[in-house]
Amino acid sequence: MVKVHIETYGCTLNQADSDIMHAILRTSHEMAPSNAHADVVVINTCTVKGATENKIFERIRKLETGNRKLVIAGCLAANIPKIRKYCPRAPIVTPSSLMHISEAVDDALAGRPMLYSAPESKEGLPRILTAPICRIPINDGCVSSCHFCQTRLARPFLRSYTPKTVVKWMNDAVLGGAREIQLTSQDSGAYGLDIKTNLLTLLDAIANDDSSGRVEGADYLVRLGMINPEHAKRMLPGILDALRGPRFYKFLHVPVQTGSEKVCREMNRDHTVRDFYDIVGAVRGAFPEASIATDIIVGYPTETEEDFEETLELVRRSKPEVVNVSKFSPRPGTAAKGLKEIPNLIVKRRSEVASALTKEITKERRMRYVGRRLRVLVSEKEKDFKGRAVNYHQVVVKGFSGKLGDFVDVDIYDANLGSLFGRAVE
Repeated sequence: MVKVHIETYGCTLNQADSDIMHAILRTSHEMAPSNAHADVVVINTCTVKGATENKIFERIRKLETGNRKLVIAGCLAANIPKIRKYCPRAPIVTPSSLMHISEAVDDALAGRPMLYSAPESKEGLPRILTAPICRIPINDGCVSSCHFCQTRLARPFLRSYTPKTVVKWMNDAVLGGAREIQLTSQDSGAYGLDIKTNLLTLLDAIANDDSSGRVEGADYLVRLGMINPEHAKRMLPGILDALRGPRFYKFLHVPVQTGSEKVCREMNRDHTVRDFYDIVGAVRGAFPEASIATDIIVGYPTETEEDFEETLELVRRSKPEVVNVSKFSPRPGTAAKGLKEIPNLIVKRRSEVASALTKEITKERRMRYVGRRLRVLVSEKEKDFKGRAVNYHQVVVKGFSGKLGDFVDVDIYDANLGSLFGRAVE
């Protein structure tokens, strides 16, 4: 039997796509624990940043040099000419054509460079439901047209799963031992616009599930995926009502990208910076200890020093718990690709300044919990057990003797940029 290994890069939605491919492939192939044991390696790719793309292509080059049979899946399918340059014999599977992954593996073995790109629904496809953390996709695609984003080209179709389907996947996952459900999406706020429903209806269906498949007695938490500010603003009262429920982490990921209203318009974002401030104020007003995550791009081609200072001021004022700082990278096929870039040394300096500020604020926000007791869902085990508090702060748990998926009280004694540190209370 042909042995296949899947390597996954990028976001939670990409990981959920790998769960689908794994479920399809295991019916007719043997899943290998590493690429060293595989006849075919499926690379599920990400294209959001130039640095990530370069890392993936370097990985592809090494595998090609070793005469490995490859299938290229995921968002890099937005740049087919470059894929063909690096691996001319590899079949390509776009995010909308995962049902063809078994055929693509057979093509890789035969040296047929096929392209599978039909816009097909993933609703009826099987998927691996992992535990204690399970990724549940709610929709593919978005309705925005940001000038810097190539992912929009890789996932051009908005396809939402019905609330009934999402709830069933969740119940099946919880029945299988999942205790953290990550609702994942390219933009959760766009959910349902293609099927005449919306995110609030989905969240209500999750909170008030009365289906026959509902799992009684299991304690679990749900994390809402990234939601762009324009959607968060228009649905804000309903989102706050949903987060009040006992099943939801008090956490919101709202990518603002810049603190400059001018640059926000030039990026072709569908919101204002003021919208972001309003969202943060409302969330913190309702849940003073909620976690806010956001994304910042520094060095956008039209960003001046004044614009950059406004971004720094946004971080100082809003104090997000998590800030993902990225240097602008021109992505093929996007409107921003044609703009004159800012010199690299300037972009590098801005990135370093922004990163230093975010680290300072993150550490400050984490240190507030030292000396307190938090309820933690233990969901990972490396050297130590790790888990998440109800506001999604990561907690390293010392002295824990339970199992993954358990909830435990933890006394916090220290914090750093990435985690809180605590001792389990027996």
